Amino acid sequence: MQVRQVSIETKKDKKRRRIGAIFILLFCVCAAFLTELVQLRGISRTGEHTFAAYAGLKTQESIYQNVLDYYLPIINSEKTTERSVSQLLADAVMGCFPIYTYASQEGEAAASESAFEAELEQQLAAQLQEENEAWYADESGEDTLQTGQTGDLLQQSLYHQMQGNDTAGSVEHSLFSYATKKAVNLDLEELKDYQTLVKKHYCIDGTTGSNGSQLNLEKLLKKNMKLKSDVDGPQILIYHTHSLEGYRDSKSGDKDESVVGLGDYLTEILTERYGFQVLHDRSTYDSDRDRAYGVAGPALQKILKDNPTIEVVIDLHRDGVAEDTYLLTEVNDTVMAPVMFFNGLSYTNKNGALASLKNPNQQTNLAFSLQMELIASEYYPGFSRGIYLKGLRYNLHYCPKSLLVEVGAQTNSLQEAMNAMPPLADVLNRVLSGEKP
Repeated sequence: MQVRQVSIETKKDKKRRRIGAIFILLFCVCAAFLTELVQLRGISRTGEHTFAAYAGLKTQESIYQNVLDYYLPIINSEKTTERSVSQLLADAVMGCFPIYTYASQEGEAAASESAFEAELEQQLAAQLQEENEAWYADESGEDTLQTGQTGDLLQQSLYHQMQGNDTAGSVEHSLFSYATKKAVNLDLEELKDYQTLVKKHYCIDGTTGSNGSQLNLEKLLKKNMKLKSDVDGPQILIYHTHSLEGYRDSKSGDKDESVVGLGDYLTEILTERYGFQVLHDRSTYDSDRDRAYGVAGPALQKILKDNPTIEVVIDLHRDGVAEDTYLLTEVNDTVMAPVMFFNGLSYTNKNGALASLKNPNQQTNLAFSLQMELIASEYYPGFSRGIYLKGLRYNLHYCPKSLLVEVGAQTNSLQEAMNAMPPLADVLNRVLSGEKP
């Protein structure tokens, strides 16, 4: 009989082993923290994933795997759908380093990617707000054309102080007189100059920037906006990232008196007057307003996947202004709230190009809003407040012909906002039928 010698582990040995294990775990946590700093340094300067960011991510993955292999080799080797002790440990450790959690989800479902983008957009939006406040607080008012310029655009819009009277309340929107010819002929040669184009038709937020290559009149007007007519299915989608936005006399919680009600009316005009096939999504995405774009994104993707005939996506909003500011205009004897077109540039002056918020459809987005702005200026002078450019993406990347429209503000009445739908529908019809300025 062979005798096996067995070594007996003393209490001191156990204590030393536990202390050693604790030191190894602390070392791993510290190493993970340092690699996070390396990764953040690689991302924050340019907004792009550099070699340092990649190295930090890979080092973190290696440390995490080795921790599991060392402490929980048996559990880590099991492939189950249940949540194991190792997964709980991983969640606890990774919870301290959320950026790694986001980075490691690149190959997972689109919902996870949207969550990451929503978080990033939320953080950047807060940063933009901070920069905006600093920019407007600058009494000198000096800025370059590329990094924040209002020009004469805001002065051209009709801004009135609140008088307490509802000037549009008695005007029925169904009585609107549609334009049959141009009221103004724009000088396109003049607008080929970048500075003139920006001064007359754009407002560039102080936190972002643009240039003559991006806002090139000739290139943007060459983009074909005409819709296919021989389709069996919806051509236009209208939805609302911020469906809870209402007007000063809107009943809280009543969708019919919010921007959703505007969407109903716009759908009616586009369908009955112009013959477009329109799908109106009345869903609510802004129960948590700060995450509305992240919530709306996956839903928008699904709608477009289920309805491949959709060529145009319109996100209908309402602007927010100071409580003593009243946006008002008169078009063909009808008093109404003016509209403003809105584009995101995926670029901030602080972070540069936002690689995580790329928009391959940006030029077509810009072409759509510019053609809408110029046609509106020719047929309905004073109807549009212009095009506002800001730094993020705002879900405009899902469809080339995407348009974000702000209709009036919270100080307008619901009737004033409703009155803006006929001219907006007419301008849409002209642009989507292929008419050029």
